[in-house]
Amino acid sequence: MEASFGDIKEEQRKLGQQLEKLSLDMKTGFDDIKELFAAHDERFKILDKDVRLLKHQVNNSVRVATDVIQATVKDLKSSAQDVITATEVSMDVDRNLRPHVMKWTYWFSTTWMNWLRKFDVDHPPPP
Repeated sequence: MEASFGDIKEEQRKLGQQLEKLSLDMKTGFDDIKELFAAHDERFKILDKDVRLLKHQVNNSVRVATDVIQATVKDLKSSAQDVITATEVSMDVDRNLRPHVMKWTYWFSTTWMNWLRKFDVDHPPPP
């Protein structure tokens, strides 16, 4: 049981790092586009309507992408914490874990596995 919580925490940590790296890469890409716009304006002294509209769309895309990634990271962290909290409460109520194993296993194989499938996380089912 303790090993599976360690695996869940490790998987959650890895996914969080991947999402943060993705967010940083996207922001870097959008910053590069902004620099191209600045160089374009500087060389050609053009601030036409289309270029300003494109700049606005890039800024909106950065904002939306960052919000979506941050919401996903927050969701992932809170869901993993919910699993840990639910199990800790169950274990604190009665130190004899045996009666609670079936309930936790059923919950894990239904709710948690469905949540993992939602985010395309490949995790083996419990034994």
